[in-house]
Amino acid sequence: MKKSYLIFFILILFGIGKPLVAQPNEIAHFKTKVYRLKKIQFTISDSWVGRDKAHHFLTSAFLTTAGYYYGREVNKWSNAWAQNVGVSFSLSLGLLKEVRDGLKPNNAFSWKDLVADLCGTFVGLALVSD
Repeated sequence: MKKSYLIFFILILFGIGKPLVAQPNEIAHFKTKVYRLKKIQFTISDSWVGRDKAHHFLTSAFLTTAGYYYGREVNKWSNAWAQNVGVSFSLSLGLLKEVRDGLKPNNAFSWKDLVADLCGTFVGLALVSD
């Protein structure tokens, strides 16, 4: 421990290392980066039925039951807490997927897909309810 203090003192004494304050010539090298958020594209023109909605429904039901199983059987949480984990897991992934779709150039955020996710989540919750 004393050796590390001695090394630190020697480094400070001899001025080894970069100064803590930026010099005027270094400030000119900093460039400001501007990040712009993309606009999310929304759609309501898609169909209420179809293969895509079935995938959303089934995936959400599966994710709800998988989240419940993980919480209840693996972590030994209470039934209510495991159900909350399953619902949160399923809905957060469904919403994240729709936001990602909305940011893609040739795709859009679909409210109908989100409704299919909600329906699948509630069915999954009904499957794991006592």
